[in-house]
Amino acid sequence: MPTLDEVLRHKGAEYAPFDVTRVHRIYKDIAPIFGFNDIYGARCKVIRIIGTNGKGSSGRFITMGLAQNGKSALHFSSPHLFRFNERFFVSSAHFKGDVSDEMLENAHKALWRIESSHEASYFEYATFLALVLAMESEYLVLESGVGGEFDSTSVLNAQASLFTLIGLDHQEMLGNSIEQIALTKLKAMSGHVIVGRQNERAVEKLALEIIESKSLCGELWQDISTHPRLKSEQNAMEGYAKKYNLPAFLRENLYNAMRVLDVFGMKFDFAHLEALSLRGRCERVAANIVLDVGHNVDGAVVLREYLGAKRVNLVYNSYAEKDIEAILSQLLPIIKKVLIISVENFRICPRDRLIRALKALKVAYEDFNIHKIKPDEDYLVFGSFSVAQEFLRQYEDL
Repeated sequence: MPTLDEVLRHKGAEYAPFDVTRVHRIYKDIAPIFGFNDIYGARCKVIRIIGTNGKGSSGRFITMGLAQNGKSALHFSSPHLFRFNERFFVSSAHFKGDVSDEMLENAHKALWRIESSHEASYFEYATFLALVLAMESEYLVLESGVGGEFDSTSVLNAQASLFTLIGLDHQEMLGNSIEQIALTKLKAMSGHVIVGRQNERAVEKLALEIIESKSLCGELWQDISTHPRLKSEQNAMEGYAKKYNLPAFLRENLYNAMRVLDVFGMKFDFAHLEALSLRGRCERVAANIVLDVGHNVDGAVVLREYLGAKRVNLVYNSYAEKDIEAILSQLLPIIKKVLIISVENFRICPRDRLIRALKALKVAYEDFNIHKIKPDEDYLVFGSFSVAQEFLRQYEDL
């Protein structure tokens, strides 16, 4: 039997073309063997998170809140920075952290024995591993991938569906308009539906239509000060946010987590809630270095708002399919200079195209050199998970 590492290397690119029927066909084979249909929705509640931005931090906040309420949970997220294990965060009475190599390998051995699992794509296989790993948990916090209704996480019906901010991203797969992208994501809703703050009214309108058509219970975004059950928690939440210097978008994601916990009759204990345990989400690597795995226009907007009038050296690169000009345009008011970081990834934008964009925007640039970071200069590392990974690799080797 091949090891998990060997299988993942063979499966290749995460965003390989997918067959929308394949994951359901495989699930039909493996579910009876593991008893998934008796576990998920009954013994283990499923919380599904769908959106463009904010899925990872929302899911981790939810998992932290579940732990405070004495509930065991597995948080499945993607992608990872360094190790595949990062996608599977376990919180239980006996263990808290990324799953061990042994736990992952055992889950893989159990899954690989079923021949149809060999057909799964990289992300589909990761999803099935999450289902195996979460079998003894009380909650599975399941972060969707790029898609919505066709995503591999849709094999399970969720008891609560959280929709974070939906924006323009992955247009090559999901469509070129916000309506097209929102539709494929929103059609995946099940259980109690919670819609986070949206920039586009069209997204909320679509959400209401689908909630009604599916006869589900749901709620749109409303400020915490007007929430009938959570407004009494506002001061405690704001105190926590101030303590850990959370930017506005992480405060929103924390509030969304409060709304999800409320569905299950639970609350945060903010006085004893630890800091967010998820790397790359507006992470302050040093006093003068902020690192974020954001990679689209909406991600650029929230970082610009967070940094305010501060001028930064932008350590940057991007995947080729991204709207680089639009992303950089949002950051222009805070950019002092762009430092182009070299990243070995087949999806990375060709250097000459990036330079053309920088010249068109009249932005000063040079190649990034980790040894030239100055303590009296401010830096923002941004552009993709691959950019964050490469920067951290170099920085932690200093």
